[in-house]
Amino acid sequence: MKLKHSLLLTASTLFVFLSANSHAGREGVNAYYGLGIGAASIDTVDPAPTGQIVLGIEEDGWALEAIGFSSTEVGSDDPATDISISGTDIGLAYRTIEKNERYYKFKFSKIDLDLDEKETIASVTTTTTTATTGNAYTIGMGFRTSRENRVEVDYTFHNNDDISGSVHFLTLKYLWGGAPYHGTSF
Repeated sequence: MKLKHSLLLTASTLFVFLSANSHAGREGVNAYYGLGIGAASIDTVDPAPTGQIVLGIEEDGWALEAIGFSSTEVGSDDPATDISISGTDIGLAYRTIEKNERYYKFKFSKIDLDLDEKETIASVTTTTTTATTGNAYTIGMGFRTSRENRVEVDYTFHNNDDISGSVHFLTLKYLWGGAPYHGTSF
């Protein structure tokens, strides 16, 4: 077994044991889905508007979350380059205990990223697609909007050797389903 697989097995086992002692409450297994809008940016290019589709399964604060995303093209002037980003993000998230209808989120995930780059020089356009896979790290804050709905604001950082510059995502998501809130406001 490779070191990467051993570390993944160890981390997964640790998360299962932490789940057994979670302070998030005994809610059972719940599914949720949602939509997100935001911006994706590579260090060298202006931010591009993005859209996301979110699916997740959560239990006691832990969630396995899958996200599909795509951005519009955004360009730079020198040289004339248009870049768009699309891909998938699958990871393990942890949401803290809700207090005052608010919680914090931490997520470690694997991103499959396609970076499409169109460069135009002297009326000749060349297209390059870079497909890369790497790890991403997310921090966020969530707000309860109703008993079973919530809004999350997330920042995700992704960096690897296949692309020049880091990729940053800032996203606003609206989620339906998941563990219902048992507070007194709703």
